[in-house]
Parts: sequence; C-alpha cells; structure tokens
Amino acid sequence: MTPSISVVIPVYNRFDLLKYSVESVLSQTLLVSEVILVDDGSFDGTSHLLPAYIDENPTWRERVRYFRQENQGPNVARNLGIELARGEWLAFNDNDDIWLPQKLAWQFRALEQFKNECSACITDAWFMNNPYMKMTLFQLSGKEHRESIGLISDPLEYMLNIKSVTGTHPVWLQNLVVRTELARRAGGFDPALRFGDDDDFAFRVGCETKLAFVNIPMVLIDRTIREDRHVGASKNWDDADFRLRMAQHRMEKRLDMRERLPRTVQKLVRRDLAAVYSGWANWFLQKNQNEKARAAVSRAARLYPSPNLAVKWALTRFAPELARKAASAREDHRNRKAFGLG
Repeated sequence: MTPSISVVIPVYNRFDLLKYSVESVLSQTLLVSEVILVDDGSFDGTSHLLPAYIDENPTWRERVRYFRQENQGPNVARNLGIELARGEWLAFNDNDDIWLPQKLAWQFRALEQFKNECSACITDAWFMNNPYMKMTLFQLSGKEHRESIGLISDPLEYMLNIKSVTGTHPVWLQNLVVRTELARRAGGFDPALRFGDDDDFAFRVGCETKLAFVNIPMVLIDRTIREDRHVGASKNWDDADFRLRMAQHRMEKRLDMRERLPRTVQKLVRRDLAAVYSGWANWFLQKNQNEKARAAVSRAARLYPSPNLAVKWALTRFAPELARKAASAREDHRNRKAFGLG
C-alpha cells in the first residue's frame, strides 16, 4: 500500500527559491499526498504571488495547500502544518533546500525493512552554495555508516555522542520522515526556539522511536554565506549570546526530562549543558564580566566536573586575561576546523 505523506514547508518571502523546493517535493518517485505551505507573514509579495501560482499550475493545484499566518516564526508555522496534515507520515523541507527524486522512495524502503522497530527515518545530504562544506551531512557529523540502509537502535545516544568539531548530529528536518501521530505526540516544535529547533524536535522524536537511516545523500541543503541566507529573526543566529540562550533553553528542557531518560543519556545531557555554561563563561570573559564568567564556570563544573573546567575556573579567578585569550583562541580554532580552514 502506498503511504500517505504530508510535507510541511514554512514560507517567509523567497518566492523564487520556494518554487524549486516545492517542485523537488512534487517530483518524488514516491508521490506525496500533499504539500502544506504555511506563509509566516511574508512581506515581499509572496503572499500574493504564491496563491496565484498554485491556481495557475495544475500539478500544484492538485496537491499544494496554502495557509497564511501573521509573523510568529517558522516553528509556529510548522506546528500549524502538523495540525493540518492529513497524511499518515510527515516530512519537512525548507524553502531553500532541494530533495533528490528518490529521497522518499529510499526512506520508505528503509522503513518497510524495519517496520516493526521504528517510525522515523533520515537520509544523508549534500551541502550546496558553500565552497568550505565539501562533505555530506553524515561526514560532517562524524556518523559515517557502511550499510546503504540501517537501523539506529539508540537514537538519543546517537545524537548526543558527537565526535565532530561542529558538534552537530545528522537528524535535520530536511532529511527526516516521521509518523504524523508520533510528531504530534512528541509535541511538535518549540515556538521559543529560533536556533536548534530541529535538534530539540529530533531529540523528543528519539525518545519515542528507533531511527532508520539511508546512507545515500538525498537532500541538497543550502549553506550560502550567512549574510545572504539569514533573513528576519534568523540574523540573530550570528550572535554568540543568542545561540547560547537557545542552547541553554534546549538543554534545560532535556534536564527536566531526566526521569524518563537512561542514565547514560542523562550524563550526556549534563555534559552538554555544562558546555553551554562554559560557553557563557567565554562570552562573559570577552565582555570583561569576570564575576559572571566565574559563576558560569562554577555552574558547568557542578553539572559535569572535569580537569579542564577546574583549570578554567582557576584561570577565570586568578588570571582572567589569560583565560580571555585562551577562550578566544579556542573559539577561533573551532570555527576554522568546522569550515575546513585548518
């Protein structure tokens, strides 16, 4: 039996780019039942151009549903899409990313193979429009697999045990398919998050199911330079304090869930929250707020004691200038490694 699949795409301006994204979804060899476009308050004419384009194109008119809301952020738009979805399965795309034609066919081949064990599946992906990211998503995450199709029995540890410099895992929205009922049970997307929202959603999905994977790049993810790609509220992504606030929110939510998490996962959550507080210490050092830096390091050490944090605490207390230089050098090294610059 052919699965019924709803695809949710939040829309915010970018009408010309969006057309390619939707076409890549409509051109799947395993046909989708519907594409739900939720316009999050576009102001560049998209809200007029898009409904007209749907009406003028029979393929779009048959399977594309358009809704508009006042600007509330992409996660509110995605949640509306989840609420409106009529398919048994849900997939997501962004308005600047492209699916290869056999993406869904491969994913449902994997889901059929592991149908008694999991209700979600990811694929590998390529990055485009960035000369420094000549790698796949699995490679970027340090999660290369040998099999073309496989099963991740412990998705939480899979997502949290990251050996890559970037600290990212390969469960992104563009490469994920999940049962609609599970997405709703997991709580959808957190409207408070404007960064790391896919990570937050993926973690809660991982609490509910094992995860199938397709070890073939089936998505082209746009990674145009940030100045061109980030629009509206997304421009805040370039601010370290914004990213730290978002990460702290995500990790504290996970800490609140600790009673339902295995001990190994609880430990990893504490480690990640400690890393956030350590990041806050670096930020406070750069702002010459040494007392706040010491308090942040102390909080990190209580969550996840380590020799490195002990040294960092001593430096922030007795040699803050040296701590400041060390933190700046470490951040620069991390950024250069993440983009393949040395």
